[in-house]
Amino acid sequence: MEAFDLSGQVSVVTGGNRGIGLGIARGLARAGAQVAIWSRAANRNQAAVAEIEDVGGPALAVSCDVTDEASVTDAMEETLAAFGHVDSLFANAGTSGVAKFPSDFDLDEWHRVVDVNLTGVFLTTRAAADHLIERGQGGSIVLTGSVVARMSLGLAPHYTASKGAVLSLGRALANRLGRHGIRVNVLSPGWVETEMAEGVISDERSAGFFMARTPLRRWGTAEDFEGPAVFLASSASQFMTGAELVVDGGISSA
Repeated sequence: MEAFDLSGQVSVVTGGNRGIGLGIARGLARAGAQVAIWSRAANRNQAAVAEIEDVGGPALAVSCDVTDEASVTDAMEETLAAFGHVDSLFANAGTSGVAKFPSDFDLDEWHRVVDVNLTGVFLTTRAAADHLIERGQGGSIVLTGSVVARMSLGLAPHYTASKGAVLSLGRALANRLGRHGIRVNVLSPGWVETEMAEGVISDERSAGFFMARTPLRRWGTAEDFEGPAVFLASSASQFMTGAELVVDGGISSA
């Protein structure tokens, strides 16, 4: 089990103050990592830090808008000032939305989702890659995708497109960064009990549709991502890059 030990490592989790991101951060902390949470919601950040420190070691809340280049740069500098280095990044911050296409679908709505889900991932992974290359000890970058990238969601073409692009971005970065010992993988959730999925889960018809097609017959939880996060950050996955790890209760294979 030593391969899963993250003692002495530092992990950054964007959007790590709730939902899947908080589950990821808790798992990393349980395995011994120091965790920096990057998010815009300062009040939630502090509550998340307290929760993470209850199960592990030191945690740090950093105010960051992942769509803003300067904000990402500042967040990395603040993290390095506090912890000295970074070993892994979980580019998890994301948003969703539904709109009828084409009648109710304007450019602002497109940019709102794509800017966070794709541009934000690009900016944070670029910042992490710069540091990891300079440090010269390899590392792990994990992008949060979605099974929707393969299954599609008609009421959210922008969300579907952004997650499909994240999957392709992960493969391209794995190709480019492998020579530096940096692994890049995509963690793709299915339907998980989070605020983002509340509209689907609370709707009886939609909930019934998705549950009937999920072999494990339950919604995912944030806790379901603790183990996969530790695996992807640790040396247990040291020969794994350019891959997609799907955690969806089986819905994408049904």
